[in-house]
Amino acid sequence: MPSYFITGAGRGLGLAFTKELLQDPKNHVIASARNPSGSKGLQELITKYPKNQLSLVQLDVTDEKSIANAVKETEELAPNGIDNFISNAGIASDELIPFSDVDLKTFGEDLNFQLVATISLFRAFLPLIKKSEQKKVLVLTSVLGSIELGIGMPGLANTYSIMKAGLNMLWRKWAAELKGDKVTVVLIHPGWVGETDMGGTIGPYMEKYAPDVLNVPEVESATGCMKVLKEATFEQTGSFFVYDGSSLPW
Repeated sequence: MPSYFITGAGRGLGLAFTKELLQDPKNHVIASARNPSGSKGLQELITKYPKNQLSLVQLDVTDEKSIANAVKETEELAPNGIDNFISNAGIASDELIPFSDVDLKTFGEDLNFQLVATISLFRAFLPLIKKSEQKKVLVLTSVLGSIELGIGMPGLANTYSIMKAGLNMLWRKWAAELKGDKVTVVLIHPGWVGETDMGGTIGPYMEKYAPDVLNVPEVESATGCMKVLKEATFEQTGSFFVYDGSSLPW
């Protein structure tokens, strides 16, 4: 059974990924969240699927002790390693705040979450990924992190865009490093999903300034993202995709 470890699976796209992957009875999905017992969606799923298909793990990606505990628990759940590691947990603050009004303390905390915590988390789980047969990593990012396309949509998610650009570079560099271990890393823009908490907050902006941008249904995005992960090859490592399989510039 191929194994999948998902961060931030308690709601939004993380939960949608969990549901999508569970449609294949051969998959073993390890869904992690800061508070799995507080996620209505995960609690509903755990009553429907056997333990060899769905496991819940408590994980606060900003807490080293929590990360260590999650790694230990995952080692027991997936003794052959994690075939597919889905880095989904994210954060967004001040989506429509101009640079002149950005709260620098909040920005610093968000940067730590997006970049420093990501390095800490992945370093801890990397041995389990290397141990697996498939050795795949899917990183949720955003088109807003594209330097080439960043001049578009001024005033939208300024600090979020900077964080995603940093995240893109982090993984672009790390993917190159991991080639020697035959680990495949792909980054993906899930589209603008207005149903999610983060996607919904920018709805008015999108309607006014970007009416042609498609509001992607959560299920469609999840299905597309998981298809990209399934079909990703080692030769594509370090690539930047959209949920529909098309490519994006850095």
